Amino acid sequence: MDKPKSEKTITIKINGKDRPFQEKKEEMQEAWDPRKLDRQKKQEQTEFFASIQTAAGKEADDSFDWILPEETEDADIKEYKIAAPPKSPAKNGLSTLAKKFQGKNKQGFLTSIFLAVFFAVLLGTSFGFIMLKLVFTDQTAETVAPPIKETPAVSNQQAPAAVAELETLTAYVVQGGVWSNSEAAQQVQEANSQKGVYSQSLKIGEQTFLFLGVSGSLDQAKEIGADLKSKGIDVFAKEFAFEGKAIEGLNAEEKKLAEIAPALYQSLSEGAASASLGSSIAPETAQEIKKHSKSVNELQADHIQNKSLTSIREELSNASKQIATYQQAGDSASAGKIQEHLLAFLAAYQSLLQSDGQ
Repeated sequence: MDKPKSEKTITIKINGKDRPFQEKKEEMQEAWDPRKLDRQKKQEQTEFFASIQTAAGKEADDSFDWILPEETEDADIKEYKIAAPPKSPAKNGLSTLAKKFQGKNKQGFLTSIFLAVFFAVLLGTSFGFIMLKLVFTDQTAETVAPPIKETPAVSNQQAPAAVAELETLTAYVVQGGVWSNSEAAQQVQEANSQKGVYSQSLKIGEQTFLFLGVSGSLDQAKEIGADLKSKGIDVFAKEFAFEGKAIEGLNAEEKKLAEIAPALYQSLSEGAASASLGSSIAPETAQEIKKHSKSVNELQADHIQNKSLTSIREELSNASKQIATYQQAGDSASAGKIQEHLLAFLAAYQSLLQSDGQ
């Protein structure tokens, strides 16, 4: 058999008095009837609520006691102050300073005076610095005078066009022939080159001349020609004249060169003949070569713009150097170089006569 369930007791406390209510359930001795069970529960509930209402009615006049904490004289009441928001750090400047003055003086009178004085001092100081700077600048400008730029003399400044009066140049040459056809003269020139002999072609008018050497006299030219004939080259000595002419459109340096060139050539041709014949150069001839060479070397090369005169200067200078080399060494190679440079000089001189200074 099942054990009876434990009884449940409900306690209600009103005005400090316990009002117990015990719900007792009787064990069913008879067979279980749902309808009877429901009626029994409803009856018990009705009796329970009726007892509560009856108790409430009886004690309606009873009052509830409110229990409050007792106040004591020593009890301290704490005061809580509302914390003010943190103050932002003061900003420096005229606006902050002006606000402080406005806080102390609502009329703004002191603020206006202060600002007026401050700006007056600031403006006066700035103006004073500007004027002081201008004064020092003026004094410096007066003390240190700017350097005077002198226009340097232009070294390349050329004088007005000059005219060079060239006299007739007489040359004693060893000639290899004359042709109306320049191609034929070129063929003979190449043949002489294969035999180790230098030759120079000059076109004068409608004819082309072939020269193999120069000399200071006709006799020396014949001696040089005889030596060349021994090598199987058909030559003959002759006097050849380059007619003088006035060359226009030259500057001062070019004019000096054109006038010095014939005299230097004459002394160089005498030395060249002596070198070709294996003889020593006469002291008088060497002195003339040195004097005229110095005059040519003293000319400013950058002022010589005429192409023919530029070639003339180069060939005369190189011939002078070869003369000096021959005097020191006395070799035949230097003698041959002298003849080459002087023959090239004659070609450049003829070109100058035909160019009219252009």
